[in-house]
Amino acid sequence: MGAHRNHRGEALQFGNDGWTVGIAGDDPACEGWAATLLALSNGALGVRGAIEERARATTFLAQAYETTPIHYHERLSGFAEQSDSRVPVAEPLGLRVLVDGTEVDFAAARIVETLRTLDLRSGLLTRRTRWTLAGGRSLEIVAERLVPIDGSPVLLRRLRADAGGARVTLEPYLAAAPRPEGQSDDPRIGVNLGSGGFVTEQADEDQVIERLQGSGIGVAATQRVRGDGEATFAVTGFAVGKAESATLATQAAQLADAHLAAGFDAALETQRTAFAAFWDRADITIDGDARTTAALRLNLYHLYCSAGRDGDSTAAAKGLTGEGYEGHYFWDTEAFMLPVLAVLAPEVARAMLVYRYRTLDAAKANARALNHEAGALYAWRTIGGRECSAHYPSGSAQYHINAAIAFAIGLYADATGDEAFLAEMGAEMLVETARLWLALGDWREGRFHLHGVTGPDEYTTLIDDNWYTNRMAQKHLRLACEVAGRIASGAPEAWAELAARVGLGEDELTAFAAAADAMHLPFDANLGIDAQDASFLGKPRWDVAGTPRERFPLLLHYHPMTLYRHQVSKQADLILGMVLGGEDVPLERKRRAFDYYEPLTTHDSTLSASTFAILASEIGYSDQALRFFQATSFVDVEDQHGNTSHGVHMASLAGSWLALVWGFAGFRPAESGFGFRPTLPDAWQGYRFGLSWRGSELRVEVNRDGAHYRLASGAPLAFRHGDAEVRIAAGQSWTGPLA
Repeated sequence: MGAHRNHRGEALQFGNDGWTVGIAGDDPACEGWAATLLALSNGALGVRGAIEERARATTFLAQAYETTPIHYHERLSGFAEQSDSRVPVAEPLGLRVLVDGTEVDFAAARIVETLRTLDLRSGLLTRRTRWTLAGGRSLEIVAERLVPIDGSPVLLRRLRADAGGARVTLEPYLAAAPRPEGQSDDPRIGVNLGSGGFVTEQADEDQVIERLQGSGIGVAATQRVRGDGEATFAVTGFAVGKAESATLATQAAQLADAHLAAGFDAALETQRTAFAAFWDRADITIDGDARTTAALRLNLYHLYCSAGRDGDSTAAAKGLTGEGYEGHYFWDTEAFMLPVLAVLAPEVARAMLVYRYRTLDAAKANARALNHEAGALYAWRTIGGRECSAHYPSGSAQYHINAAIAFAIGLYADATGDEAFLAEMGAEMLVETARLWLALGDWREGRFHLHGVTGPDEYTTLIDDNWYTNRMAQKHLRLACEVAGRIASGAPEAWAELAARVGLGEDELTAFAAAADAMHLPFDANLGIDAQDASFLGKPRWDVAGTPRERFPLLLHYHPMTLYRHQVSKQADLILGMVLGGEDVPLERKRRAFDYYEPLTTHDSTLSASTFAILASEIGYSDQALRFFQATSFVDVEDQHGNTSHGVHMASLAGSWLALVWGFAGFRPAESGFGFRPTLPDAWQGYRFGLSWRGSELRVEVNRDGAHYRLASGAPLAFRHGDAEVRIAAGQSWTGPLA
C-alpha cells in the first residue's frame, strides 16, 4: 500500500490496485475523520467506521429525524416554523469482551496497532486491532462489517478475537440512542433539540425501541447473535416509521432473523455481485496515478452508497456518514450529485426524483407561506419536505433550487429515455415549479427580470437579476414547454388529465415561453463581462488574496452584512451558470468571466472547486483546471475544510467525477443527445471512465493518441466528438483527436 497523509498526520493507505482504502493508527484527533471516510451506507442506513470497543453515535437512518420548533425573537410572516434534524439511532456496534471470564476494561487498555480497511469492490470494512490490556496481556480483535447495498436497514458483523491461548468471549450488544451533537457557533454542525431527542421505551441488549417526540417517528432495533465457526456473527435489523412500536419491533426482528439465517458469507457474495455491476459501468482510472484513482473511486463509492433508493429519501449534503447539516437535503443533490448518478446508477437517480415528487405538496405549501398564490417552491434545506432554513436571505431566497430540480429532471430523462417518468411525475414538477418564475419577475423595456433572489453565492443575497438564477430559470421554462409539448403529442389523454388537474392552459405555457425568450442576463459593457447580478459590480472588491488565512471561511468571522456589501463570492455563482447553461456563450466571454470572478471567490463552500475546474478546462486553463480538480477530489481524504468528521461532502465527491468527465473530457448533455471535447492534462498519461446513455454502455479512454470510444453493449449510440458526429454499435470503437 502507498501512504498519503492528511494535514493532521494520520496515515491513509490506498491499496496498490486502487480498490482498498485503509487507515492505520489510533490518533484521537483524527478519529472523526477516519470514521467518516470508512462509513458504510445504503441510502436507508449509515454506520460510521468507528472501532466497536468505543463506538458512539455511529448510526443513522434516512427516515429517523426529529422535528423541533424554530425559535425567533422576532418572528415575521412566512418564516420557517419547524426544522427536521436527523439524529443518531440505537447504537449497534456495542461489543463486550471477556478474557477468561473477566470483562475487559478498554478504558484502561491501550491500542498497540490498528488497521481499518474498506474494500470498495464489496463495501466490506475489515478492522484488525491489537490491544495491550491493563495486566499486560495482548488481545487481537478482527471485525468485519457489511451494510447491504440493496437498501435494507440491516448491519452485519463478523467478529473474531485471540488472546494468546486464553478463553475469549465476544458479546455484541445494542445500546440506546445517544444524544446528538449539540448546537455550536458553526452553522454546519449541531442541532438544538428542544424535545430532548429519543424517548426510550425498551432498552435491552438485543432490542431497543425508541420514539422521537416531535416528529412521532419510532425506531426499533433488534440484534441477533450466533456462532459462525470460530467467529461470532451479529445482525442488527432496524425498522423506522410512525407505526405502533410493536409493529416496528416485529419488522426489525424479522429482518434480523432473515439475514442471520442467510449468513455473512452469502451476504458478502451478494454484495460483491452488486458492486461488480456498478463498477463495470462506473470505474474510473487515471493512468499512472494510483492515488488519485483510489480517491475518485472512494468518492464514487460514498456517492453511490449514500443516495436514497426508496423514493422516500434522497441524498443529504453529508450522506448518511455524519451529523453535519442535520441530515438536510439541499439543491446540490440535483445540481451536482444527480447528474453523476443519472449516467452511472439511473435507477438510483430516478428514486431521488421520486422523492421530490412525493414532497411536491410540501413545496406548494412552502410557496403559499411566501405569498405565492400558485406554483411550488422546494425547501432550501429539508428532510420531510418543509422549509427548515431559519435564515431566509441565504435560505428560502435561493429560488434557484427549483431550476436545479428541473435541470436534473431534464438530464435524467435525456440520459434514460424514461418518458413514463415525465408523464407520471416530471411534467407536473416542471410546471408547478416554473410558475414561480412568473411570480418573481416583471417586464421592463421588453425584458423579463427576476427580483429579490439569492444565487449560489451566499455572500450576496436578495438581489435582482442574478445571472445564474435567470439563466437556469430560462432553461427551466423552456424545458417545461418542451416536455408539455412532447407529452401532449405522445400521450394526449394523459396530458389533458394533468393539465386539468393543475389548471394549466395554453396561455400559461405561452407566458412561460415569452418570459424565457426575454429573460434578462446582465452584462457590463464597460468591463466586457457578464454581471453576477444587477448590483454586484457596483460594490467595492473584497481583497481575498490579502485576507489572513485564519479568517476563512468568512462566514465564521464576518457579519453577513459586511459580506453583502462587497464583491466577494463564497462559491461559483455566475461560473456555475456558464457550466450548466453556457452553451450559447462564446469561449472568450467565458474566459473573461473566469478571470474576473475567480480572484473574488473564496471557495469557502466545497461545491466551488469542481465548477471552476470544469470551466478552466473548457477555456484552456489546464494548470488551474488540474489544481481545482485535485481540490475537489481530495476534499475529504485530506480533510481540507477541517470538518470531514461531520460527514463526507457529497456534492464535492460528485464534483470530482464532474471535473474529470465534464471538465477534462468535455462531456455535455444537449437537446440532441450529448457530446465530448476531450483534453489531457500535461501531467497525466491518460484516463478512463464509463457511463450509460439510454441503456447503452459507453467506455471512454483518453490518452496522447486521442480519445477512444467503445460501446460495450446496448443499442447503437450517436454522439458528438468535438464537431464530429459519431455513431457506433455494440462491440465497435471509434477514435478521434484531442481538442
